[in-house]
Amino acid sequence: MCSHQPAASAGILVATGLIVTHFQQQTRLPWTFVQRQTVAPRSEAPVLRGRVHGAQSQSASEGVTELSTAGCWGITACKGFLLGAIAGGQRLRRQQQRSVAVAEAPVRPNLTRIEERQGLSALAGRWRADDGEALQSLALTAALYITALAALHVSGAHWLSVLFMAACLIRCFIVFHDLAHNAFFEQSEPNRIVASVFQFFTNYSLEQWNAVHNPHHAHLGDSTVRDASLTIWFSEEELDEKPWYFSWGHRIIRDPLLFYPLAGLYVFFLNKPVEQTFYRVAVPALIWQTLGLQTAIGYLLSAWLAASIGVGLFHLQHQCNSPYRVEDGSSRSTLDAAIQGSTYLEVPWPLSAFTFGIEYHHIHHFDARVPGYRIAKCHEEGEEQGLWERVNVIDGNRAFKSLFHTQFKGSQKFGDEHGEPQFVSFWPYSAMGLQDV
Repeated sequence: MCSHQPAASAGILVATGLIVTHFQQQTRLPWTFVQRQTVAPRSEAPVLRGRVHGAQSQSASEGVTELSTAGCWGITACKGFLLGAIAGGQRLRRQQQRSVAVAEAPVRPNLTRIEERQGLSALAGRWRADDGEALQSLALTAALYITALAALHVSGAHWLSVLFMAACLIRCFIVFHDLAHNAFFEQSEPNRIVASVFQFFTNYSLEQWNAVHNPHHAHLGDSTVRDASLTIWFSEEELDEKPWYFSWGHRIIRDPLLFYPLAGLYVFFLNKPVEQTFYRVAVPALIWQTLGLQTAIGYLLSAWLAASIGVGLFHLQHQCNSPYRVEDGSSRSTLDAAIQGSTYLEVPWPLSAFTFGIEYHHIHHFDARVPGYRIAKCHEEGEEQGLWERVNVIDGNRAFKSLFHTQFKGSQKFGDEHGEPQFVSFWPYSAMGLQDV
């Protein structure tokens, strides 16, 4: 196994060079890494896209070529690592500068709901799909996937390559998610066609995903509607009133150490076998036939890991304190469901290359037509305008604690005159401080 580690590590470092392309697209930095102080106007976009597209195509092409040439592993790895380190430093400095600018910007505490909605609508409308950027993101996604699969095969399914493959599958799923929303490309037909291909790489059919996910957007926060995307269902009082076998069964299944891997296995591998099995076995079977059983097993492990992490991301998007829950649809606000009920997760680079903007969930629930490759820039502009004052920002510490949330505190499951509901954790996690209260 040790002999496989250099190949797995080199494969992952090759991808660093590809991820830098994603970083360039997100930050609009030229390849000299000189920071731009202003965003290029729309008229400059074709020139900028052409420059980045050329660099991206070259990087992706080099990465795939060097995978087949053992003598180039070291050069590619060092280049990718150095570029990634430089780019990461630039992004950190840029975030610090933006934080200072936002702190010095005028606060808008008296923004009415109408003004807030109008400002958000105008903002989201400026960051809808762009076919040029979409093709760049699609090419990078494909390059990362191919690189990860090659590393998985060459390394003999080394654990590093399994992790890398899982990260790429997460990105594939979020691209699929954008395609399903008709958000990735400007026209609906390309979204539908590409989504019909991506469904084989996400263990979920497009038809079934739309049937589950669209109601989630339509009813988030309405306590009278069953939302299959939510991960907390009962209050402490309700569980106390249930039969002992139900409460103990819930305690075991919903334990955080078991829940995420079990839920990932169920949702993406076992649920609705008649409708989903074909989409789940086609790619692993093809890998088995072409690359061997060991690579196929490593791929399945990566898919399970990606599914488990995906369930964790679902959880963090809407199960952090304080949640947005209302008694029924008549008191539900789509604006509040997005801004208060959907979180902004602070995901550091390079992990953000694989989460592909899903961490900006407050924007996604306000306007699902903002694609992942533009949503970070949309957030930055909204931040400069002071539009995110009510957004629930989740840093790493809060995210880790929130992963242990399992039930509503007491009996309150929706907001009323007594305040907002709160999530708490099971004992002994609560006694260890593993809850965000």
